[in-house]
Amino acid sequence: QEDGTSTPSYINTFQRGSEESVWDTVPQPDWDTLAKGQSGSGYLDLFNNGGGSFAAQYKYTDAPDADARLIQAAYWAQQYATAQGNQSQISSTLSDAAKLGDDLRYSMFDKYFKQISASCSQNGSVACPAGTSKSNEDTYLLS
Repeated sequence: QEDGTSTPSYINTFQRGSEESVWDTVPQPDWDTLAKGQSGSGYLDLFNNGGGSFAAQYKYTDAPDADARLIQAAYWAQQYATAQGNQSQISSTLSDAAKLGDDLRYSMFDKYFKQISASCSQNGSVACPAGTSKSNEDTYLLS
């Protein structure tokens, strides 16, 4: 948060520029009170070509592809550590990776937990009815 005392979030709070390069990222708070960054617009003005009025807001982005690669690396670390009898040395890392895997499952669902259908794809997510179960919200694809 932008209060300077809260603990960090596990959510990736980087917003990228138009080139989608890690070199264009700007670390910013999850809760933007617009007190830091550009006067009156916080960090939002950097990514909206200037101008406009902005409200204080929660914001975050995620990178499920990067999360999935981390979990894959943890899997292989476990395989090698187990083969060498050293699994206890990475047990806390594996525990963190398991928690990340739980969160990663949300990336398989529609962003707004709307029903998945061909008509919704054509009309946009706003027009789609809310999902009612895993079977009509889960795309089984990493978003």
